[in-house]
Amino acid sequence: MINVENLTKSYDGEVLFDSVSFKLNPKEKIGLLGRNGHGKTTLFRLITGKVSPDSGIIIIPKHYRIGYVLQELEFTKDTILSEGMAGLRENEKDQHWKVEEILSGLGFSKEDFKRHPDEFSGGFQVRLNLAKVLVSEPDLLLLDEPTNYLDITSIRWVERFLTRWPRELMLITHDRSLMDKVITHT
Repeated sequence: MINVENLTKSYDGEVLFDSVSFKLNPKEKIGLLGRNGHGKTTLFRLITGKVSPDSGIIIIPKHYRIGYVLQELEFTKDTILSEGMAGLRENEKDQHWKVEEILSGLGFSKEDFKRHPDEFSGGFQVRLNLAKVLVSEPDLLLLDEPTNYLDITSIRWVERFLTRWPRELMLITHDRSLMDKVITHT
């Protein structure tokens, strides 16, 4: 659960948020709608602390974990499987089956698990970033256009996964079908 109070943020003189307040309650799944450039991604960056508000506060409980799929593609491990396992919690490092299940759902084959992330297209690299966040099982999942670059099979897998997601979710998407199937509030 997070609580945003009187949040204000401007860029280059343009006000994106003016005294915005809201609460994300346990298990809520919120969809953010709006045109490009109107602050949806900035809100995610504010929640994760990557940028600071001009004023207002964001209250996040202690030990509350936030998972955010970054747009930047940077890999530090030498195989798809080991890169995916980097998302596991410290006490789960031996549970490679969790990573394998998510990677398979996103279209990776068992043979792919042994390959280097740089051998894959940008679309598959985005899938790998998504897998790393999903396997970490955060309290709040922030997804910005998660179905971009995915084929129909992977999109359906993401829909099923997010429908069953037991925690909080904030979703930015232009995929109205995904929004209708997954979210509880817009």
